[in-house]
Amino acid sequence: MEVASLIVSPLLQVIYEKLASYVNGVETPKVQKKNIKKLQDKLFIIQAVIQDAEERQLKDNRVQIWLSKLRDAAYDADDLLDEITTQPLLRRSLKQRVPSESWKWKDPVKDQLRRIQSSISKETRRQVRITSFAIQSILSSFEMRRKLTDIIERLDDIAREMSAFSFKDVVAYKRSDTREKRVTGPDVDESQVHGRAEDVKKIVDLLLSSGADTWVIPIVGIGGIGKTTLAQLVYNDPRLDGHFDKKIWVSLYDSFSTKRLLTEILDCLTEHKCESSQMGVLQSKLRGSLYGKRYLLVMDDMWADDQEEWDKVRSLLRCRAEGSKIMVTTRTERVASIMSNAPSHLLEGLAKDDCWTLFKQQAFAYGEENDFPNLLPIGLRIIDKCQGVPLAAKVLGGLLRSKREEDEWLRLQESDLWSLDTGENRILSVLRLSFNHLPSNLKRCFAYCAIYPRNYHLNKEKLIQQWIAGGLVQSAGDNLHMLEQMGNECFNDLLDMSFFQLTSSSDAVEFKIPSLIYDLAKLIAGKEFLTIENSDQPQVVTGRNLAETRYALVENNFRSSLLPKALFKAHKLCSLNFLSSGDISMEAQRNIVQCFRHLKILNLSGSGIERLHRSIGDLIYLRYLDLSNTPLQTLPETIGHLCNLRTLDLSGCTNLLELPGEIVKLVNLMHLNVKDCTRLASLPAFWWSMVSLRTLPIVIPGKNIAMLDCLKDLQGELKIKYLVNCTDFALKVGPDGIKYAGPFLKHLQLHTLDLFWGDGGEDKLNRNTSRQTRQPGHDSQRLIRELCPSPNIRRLSINGYLGRQLPGWMKSDAIHNLTVLELINCKSVETLPMLGQLPVLKCLNIQGMDNVVKIDNEFSGGAMWPFPSLNELTLQDFPELRTWEDMGSTEAFPCLKKLSIMNCPLLKTMPSFGFPCLKRLSVMKCPLLKTMPSFPTLQHLMLQDCDPLLLRSAADLRTLLTLVIDSFCELDFIPKVLLENCLFLVSLTVISCPKLPTLPANLGRVTALRSLKIGWCEMLDSLPHGLANLISLENLEIIECPSLIALPEQSLERLSSLRSLSIENCNGFTSLPRGMQHATALERLTVMYCSNLASLPDGLQNLLVLKSLTILSCPDLASLPDGVQHMKMLQNLEIRICPKLMALPKVKDLISLRSLAISDCQNIKSLPEGIEQLSELQHLSIQDCPELEKRCKEGKGEDWLKISHIPYKHIGAISVLQNRQDTAASSSSS
Repeated sequence: MEVASLIVSPLLQVIYEKLASYVNGVETPKVQKKNIKKLQDKLFIIQAVIQDAEERQLKDNRVQIWLSKLRDAAYDADDLLDEITTQPLLRRSLKQRVPSESWKWKDPVKDQLRRIQSSISKETRRQVRITSFAIQSILSSFEMRRKLTDIIERLDDIAREMSAFSFKDVVAYKRSDTREKRVTGPDVDESQVHGRAEDVKKIVDLLLSSGADTWVIPIVGIGGIGKTTLAQLVYNDPRLDGHFDKKIWVSLYDSFSTKRLLTEILDCLTEHKCESSQMGVLQSKLRGSLYGKRYLLVMDDMWADDQEEWDKVRSLLRCRAEGSKIMVTTRTERVASIMSNAPSHLLEGLAKDDCWTLFKQQAFAYGEENDFPNLLPIGLRIIDKCQGVPLAAKVLGGLLRSKREEDEWLRLQESDLWSLDTGENRILSVLRLSFNHLPSNLKRCFAYCAIYPRNYHLNKEKLIQQWIAGGLVQSAGDNLHMLEQMGNECFNDLLDMSFFQLTSSSDAVEFKIPSLIYDLAKLIAGKEFLTIENSDQPQVVTGRNLAETRYALVENNFRSSLLPKALFKAHKLCSLNFLSSGDISMEAQRNIVQCFRHLKILNLSGSGIERLHRSIGDLIYLRYLDLSNTPLQTLPETIGHLCNLRTLDLSGCTNLLELPGEIVKLVNLMHLNVKDCTRLASLPAFWWSMVSLRTLPIVIPGKNIAMLDCLKDLQGELKIKYLVNCTDFALKVGPDGIKYAGPFLKHLQLHTLDLFWGDGGEDKLNRNTSRQTRQPGHDSQRLIRELCPSPNIRRLSINGYLGRQLPGWMKSDAIHNLTVLELINCKSVETLPMLGQLPVLKCLNIQGMDNVVKIDNEFSGGAMWPFPSLNELTLQDFPELRTWEDMGSTEAFPCLKKLSIMNCPLLKTMPSFGFPCLKRLSVMKCPLLKTMPSFPTLQHLMLQDCDPLLLRSAADLRTLLTLVIDSFCELDFIPKVLLENCLFLVSLTVISCPKLPTLPANLGRVTALRSLKIGWCEMLDSLPHGLANLISLENLEIIECPSLIALPEQSLERLSSLRSLSIENCNGFTSLPRGMQHATALERLTVMYCSNLASLPDGLQNLLVLKSLTILSCPDLASLPDGVQHMKMLQNLEIRICPKLMALPKVKDLISLRSLAISDCQNIKSLPEGIEQLSELQHLSIQDCPELEKRCKEGKGEDWLKISHIPYKHIGAISVLQNRQDTAASSSSS
């Protein structure tokens, strides 16, 4: 197994920059500054050769030992610097007092910090209590000098040892020379390629297209996924024969420059080596060779992301005929974006069947696999490890080609891919190539992810904050804002290189590491990173020197407060993550604090921790504390001692009632995440004094909103609650002598802003607010004028607003980037604002407008094309709205795809034109609306609780796919015109129409219909005979239609596509329809609550593909037809509440049956014959069948032996789970 690399260079860089910052500090003593300078000089000498050492360690074990010494010394230096820099913070903390509640704010803007500090010094508050452990952590000057001297001496020894290795100076990052030289060409053995036909077709189509935007076509994917193979297949595709005058293949395996590329192209065109090296000559020859020619240029294995070089190449290659193309293969999306504006072709892994075919070709001679059936199941499991990567399938198959013993195959199946002989392991070399190409800081950031479990979904923002807290991200100085920018760049670089795979692209970006890349991460992580799982803790820890461990994760799936004892040997730990839903006891918390005094990252997210021990305040080097999604109610006051803390994540702590007052002393805190802390009713006094905050998702400002002006760095998402309490505005005086308020938000870089006059719910508007203090409407209007966000805002919600008019800034350029707008429960507003000119608004949701009487042209803002980008519009709960007038333009809502109008009881009209692209329309609870305009592209229509006349106006819906008619209490017929032209309708639902006697006679014309649901239509007594013409019908569901006694004669005989039939609560049915045996596609049959059903039809054995049969509460059913016993595809059989049923048919031929449930069938005395032969049966449930339960009693019943082989049994009140070993044995044997 290959030894993991040691990546030390980014650690040295971080320490070097910390030293520079410290040397320049005004508080540094001269003696100490002198020693720090010595340490800095030593590191500078070593830094010059560190990258050469990191590359040579793979070939020389002595170099790796040297790097190990250097890494340990560097970490000790980093810990010492933490202690040194924390000293002044602790001294200030000793002097600092928390302001008293009676302290009065006088000027929210002018000299804010000076006034805050002045007021603090005048107040009498208890001094911060530093515990004995924290006091001991403040080193004396003597001890500090001793430690510093020791580290300098160690670095002296390390620097002397450098001469034995003759390292090269490498000042800047240079690509590793260990890259495998990989020259490719256009030839390919197509017999060794599988599953790429669709990819080839897409690329060939692009090459044959004439669009200028597809001049350059990038193919992007991880190493080994088959990018080069795909390019070769395309290059040789016969559809391209004669289309291109010249075809050129260039392999860019190690470097990229304009001169080299020109030389390679000319070599290919002339078929001999180009002798000239002068750029002018090369350019002239290239133009002569390509001028007026339509060419295809393949640039394989492109790594360089040099925009300037590519611009030079692009200008030279433009001497082309129309239709020339360039095809590029690369591992990074960044390269693709530099070379082309067109979307990349992202190459995915092979399907399992194709991977299996490729594997068999390598592992067996032709047809030989049939001679070794015992190896095939193992091979299939090995294929799962390949994750669709063809290179992995080929290499693993090749390794097994000469091996025919089962043990040899099992050994490969149970190992990870990196435990193979490194001489044969091309998978490792290919993926390692991507890793070696990374800059050193990215290597450590990527390695950190290896502590998380396979397929774990990580949050981008949290990961970046952990990188910063752990010192894995570097920037000039210790500028925290710059660090976050650098962290974001690191993440995007790894994403571009396909090391990460996005799983969610919303504002909260989530991602995971692809499986093969994860194996690479585990390999290169080294001894600094440790993951302890509950199941394999002893194996993981055994043989490891935990003193080298710096980053650890403990995964425990059981509720346990015990920590692995071995973990406490890792006393230099700086990062500890828990993945456990269990509680972490107070004793365990105390042990963590005592053992890991240099902890910088502590993640207890999702655990069951209910109380945080007060000793948490002793972790004075802690920078990241994640307590999100825990049941915590309060935090200890000692949280204020964490003077280095930058991130405190409390999101999702729904039990959290308050934050401690001491939290305002965290002067370095940048992220205080209290999102979804629904019970948090207030913030601590003087919350606005935490001026470093960048994240504070919820603000509860109290009476004076002006305090927000102190937090100038807030960004991202902000919800301001209880604005109803803001009765004081603390006006500022402008240069013209006029008093004004705000704007308080315009300087903040927010993308989401929620303004809540209550806490978000109308019923809670007056919480914490008496009538005497509640803000009047005119003050609400005055306040909202000053809450104008920055132009960067993308999502805005206003909830519970009390004013009559919305602010003027909503119709101006102030929010021109807005994409989502919600106006909820603004009950006093009389007119909707002018929103039609917002250029990128995509979603508009307006609810609870009690005083809006009409929507007119003012809503459009006078725009020529109102709402040019709007995709979704919701108007809900407008009790006084009477008219929705035309928007003054036929071009209104040009992009609108979804429109919902709900609970507008007085609405009579809506616009007569517009909506050219509408796909989905819902009209609900609008009883006075009798007409609606035509919608030429409508696909989905839902009408609920409206006037029946509205159905008449819904004519000519030629594009309609789904139609729902719901709660039309007076509807006595459905107009034929409604379905006349619905030739593409695939789903029809008619429910809660109690006076409807039948469906339209022309229903049979809708031959594309696949789903028909009819329910709660009490007077429905027949269905049209045209039902038999619905040859595409797959699902038929009839619920609670008591007047319906049967389906049309022989209707089922022609429903050849019917897959699911459900009849529920239809007491008029005495039997199921005749001809059911002809519904040969039927897979699911459900009959429920049909009290008069006496029998099922004969011929059920013809339902050859039936998989599920459910009969529930049919009290007159006395027997099941014999045909049931021949349903060989049946998987689930459920018989409940059929008291007259005497017996079940034989089941020995039900070879696919997996689940059998029998309940409330008291007359069934014995199990069905042949049950003991059902090897696939996994679940058996017998309830409220006294005689049957007695016969099946565990170990004693007469029929127990017949069912003992079934893994999961629920007999009466007892559940029996088959012994796990027996179950495993039976499943493996099957």
